[in-house]
Amino acid sequence: MVAGNALFFALFTHLAECGERGISDDRIRHALAVQARAGLEVCAGASDELALTGDFDSGVDAYLSMARRKTAVMLSAACQIGAILAGATCHQQDKLAHFGEHLGLAFQIRDDLLPYDDAPGRSGKPDDSDLRNRRPTLPILLALDRADEPDQQTLRHLLTTDTHTRGAQQQLSHLLRRSGALAEARKTADRRPPCQRRRRCTDLVAARPTRRGAEYLAR
Repeated sequence: MVAGNALFFALFTHLAECGERGISDDRIRHALAVQARAGLEVCAGASDELALTGDFDSGVDAYLSMARRKTAVMLSAACQIGAILAGATCHQQDKLAHFGEHLGLAFQIRDDLLPYDDAPGRSGKPDDSDLRNRRPTLPILLALDRADEPDQQTLRHLLTTDTHTRGAQQQLSHLLRRSGALAEARKTADRRPPCQRRRRCTDLVAARPTRRGAEYLAR
């Protein structure tokens, strides 16, 4: 949280530097407006996430709406602000903002999959985070939709009790794999446009190091 707050305020330092380097006031004001709207959306998305706690009937659409506001909007703003300050056309700004949004959604889905990674602990995210947080991540929502009735009942029991043992986590992982939810969540992330059509968006970026970075993130 502290690092995230620091990044928000670092923006103002960098925008001041842009003014010193000759970027027009109009571009800087536009960038500030985009960042301000994104910051408000992130707060709303975090509130949405808290409201979804324990609601395992919320559905995939509610999850995607939350992920878009909580995570994707910030990556979208980062891409759009870079385009604004560089003097890109409105079309280029929109394309890069779209790229950032879908990249953010893919990132959030991948983050949801970390507790079930083949190398647990590598990411630093607790393996039992879903059991502790009781938040409906995409793999869990997909499993509840795809699993048969006995497995659904077991899933709900695991997610609504205070059982945070290693055995409970292994059972949850097994049910998510057996239902096909983990595989489907990975496919959902991979189907985001930046992953499928990253060349079309990153070709808008002229600077080679920046383009390579955008392509790397999409991969």
